[in-house]
Amino acid sequence: MDNIPSKKIIWAQILLIFVLPIFLLYFKIVPSNWRIILLVLSSLFIYGIIRHEHWSYEEMGIRHDNIKRALPFYLLLIVIGLLSLFIIDSKINLPDIDTKIFFIKTFIFFLPISFFQEFIFRSFLIPRLRKLFNNNYSIIFLNTILFVFMHIIYSNWIIILPLLFVSGILFAWIYLKHPNLILISITHSVLNLTAMLLGFFILS
Repeated sequence: MDNIPSKKIIWAQILLIFVLPIFLLYFKIVPSNWRIILLVLSSLFIYGIIRHEHWSYEEMGIRHDNIKRALPFYLLLIVIGLLSLFIIDSKINLPDIDTKIFFIKTFIFFLPISFFQEFIFRSFLIPRLRKLFNNNYSIIFLNTILFVFMHIIYSNWIIILPLLFVSGILFAWIYLKHPNLILISITHSVLNLTAMLLGFFILS
């Protein structure tokens, strides 16, 4: 990684990429159907930063050398996440979804968005936070707060934000221990699709 910016520039990048788009959506300065456009723009901006600083594939978490060692941890996270979602669903009354729309959105929205979110929040943000903090607790906490903050645009946030806080901690922790963009994107996709099918994600 070359051309590493100052801490002030890193903080400015975090505010621009992770805070400003959510404020624009939450206060309806831009319409909610722009959320994918904003996510793609953020990803392109991040890609430009990565290219400018000459990140290696390993620094971005694109690697295969740790798959065998990391896979059991990611599988365990999937199992814990699925069990938690089904238990919570059995305890509360979530709205039913249109299954036809669900399967359409699966391929045009939730599968790509899971990869983009992990690229943004884990592949890019965690190495960025390493430049700001010397301990993993601060990195995990801020990564989780920003991850949860992104989801305030959903109407049933009282239900999903505590769940996302816990999952955000687990995502950040496992990525710090076993950084692998492909494995964490698959994990996120499985949990995202299940949560949507159960009715957790309803846009406000």
